[in-house]
Amino acid sequence: MSLVTTKWLEDNLDKIKIIDCSWHMPQKNRNGFEEYKKQHIKNAIFFDLDKNSKKNTDLPHMLTDKNSWENIVSEMGIKNDDKIVIYDNSDVISSCRCWYNFIYFGHNPKLIHVLDGGLKKWIMENKPTTSNLTLIVRSNYKANEKKNLVKNMLEINKKDCEVAQYNTHFVCHFQIW
Repeated sequence: MSLVTTKWLEDNLDKIKIIDCSWHMPQKNRNGFEEYKKQHIKNAIFFDLDKNSKKNTDLPHMLTDKNSWENIVSEMGIKNDDKIVIYDNSDVISSCRCWYNFIYFGHNPKLIHVLDGGLKKWIMENKPTTSNLTLIVRSNYKANEKKNLVKNMLEINKKDCEVAQYNTHFVCHFQIW
């Protein structure tokens, strides 16, 4: 995962796409979108993790299908060659889930980044925020699924489980069918 600093983002605000992917556990009684509307980094677009996940499952935040992803990202005005920085303002580091979605659906890994420290650090450093909503022009995003990044129950073996067990900071995502 490629992290960028708050200084780097501040210097490049008008050259990249910025995504706020704040999501909170239900018991926190916080709403990422409502918080985004009140305060976010200039030019940020909100990514609703609940809304933009697979619909026909009881499991939360499962990857959606390719066509849905293309529509979601196109509606956000993001193009295949856009450099993107994702941040969040949550305790569960939801920006990493959004980052993984972009990687899974084939966005160039060199173009997709996470803001180190998220919105909390940005605000602590007294960097500017806004409540102005970003104007979005629909794009025509094309996804290229990296299906090898997801395993089903039959594909998971002892080695995969050992890797997931020891690699708790960078969580591996397994989708069960």
